[in-house]
Amino acid sequence: MEQSAARRGPIFAEGASGRSRPRSLIAAISEIQELAVVEKLGTPLPEHLILLDRSFAYTEVGVHSVVVDGLINMLGVPMGLGVLGSLMPIFGDPDPSLFDQVFAQLIGVTYGVGYAVMIGHNLGSCYIGKVCKRAIQDIYQSMIVANIIKVILLSVFFNFMYQLLTPEHVQEGVKLLWPILRGVMSDQMVVGVQDWVISMREVMIPSATMVILVTIATLCVPYVYFVIGGREAAEEKRRNRLYDVC
Repeated sequence: MEQSAARRGPIFAEGASGRSRPRSLIAAISEIQELAVVEKLGTPLPEHLILLDRSFAYTEVGVHSVVVDGLINMLGVPMGLGVLGSLMPIFGDPDPSLFDQVFAQLIGVTYGVGYAVMIGHNLGSCYIGKVCKRAIQDIYQSMIVANIIKVILLSVFFNFMYQLLTPEHVQEGVKLLWPILRGVMSDQMVVGVQDWVISMREVMIPSATMVILVTIATLCVPYVYFVIGGREAAEEKRRNRLYDVC
């Protein structure tokens, strides 16, 4: 038994000073899963095992996901609502089917929801012990803070676009760009584009509302996984201890 314990390597094979930082979600999940296996086998890990650099690395994983999701929301949500309101075509069809409308909505929200499901599904069963909980909370709490900032910025952006895309402002913009547009577009095309831009004003406020609702749902998904998975992980640890005692 003593020889077996002596042969055990450290959790982080690279050493405390040279270990790599998890720069992707997959790397972070794999590392936390490794820590969770140790916890479930009955070996409690000290909380200070997660050093400051690693804590920041987990935080970066959560923030990066929200930055990408915010950029997709900024473009995808108004476009999806535009398709839903028959304001713009999809796949070249000005009269989209129900499938096309649903697909258009998913374009703007799938990344964030999928990211949340992936985190919850893979880390829910790891929500046990001080070290694993802290690592998971570093990711999840950074997602909460970043999503709050994302919602504020996108709400400001969509409200700004709502104020900007008035008929008067759009006409002034067209007049300003007319020397360039008349060389590549006919008068009829310019009028059509102008009318389309003005019509997209209708989806700006609903886009802000949709981003808020989707963000709330996105943050609830991992939380539910953590609650359920944490209970299951605690029960698994209890069974492992019972088996070792017997």
